[in-house]
Amino acid sequence: MSVMTTALRESLKTLRLSGMLETLDARLTQAQGGELGHLDFLQVLCQDEITRRETVALERRLRRARFEQQATLEGFDFQASPKLPAAQIRDLAALRWLHSGESVILFGPPVINGA
Repeated sequence: MSVMTTALRESLKTLRLSGMLETLDARLTQAQGGELGHLDFLQVLCQDEITRRETVALERRLRRARFEQQATLEGFDFQASPKLPAAQIRDLAALRWLHSGESVILFGPPVINGA
C-alpha cells in the first residue's frame, strides 16, 4: 500500500466516509486497470458513499417504525391473490407515474398476503 493510499484512507476515516473506504480497493483496481478515468473514479466512489448512506438511513427508519414484520413487493405472493394484476402493480412500483406528474388512485378491498 502506498503512502498516498494510506493518507487517503486516513482522510476518508476522518471525514467519516466509510462507504468510500469500503470500496476504495475495488475502485482503485478498476482505475489502475484502465476501467475508470479520474472523474469516473471519483464519481463512482462518491456514489458508493451515497448508496451506503441511503442504505443505513433506510435500515434506521425501518427499525424506528417497529413493524411487526417486513413485507416487500418482491416477497408478495401474487399466486395467492390471482385477481391482483401483478404486472400493473410492478409497473406502479417503478414510479414512472410519479416522475411524469401523474396521479394514481387505488381502490378496492385490502388484500392480505396468503388469505
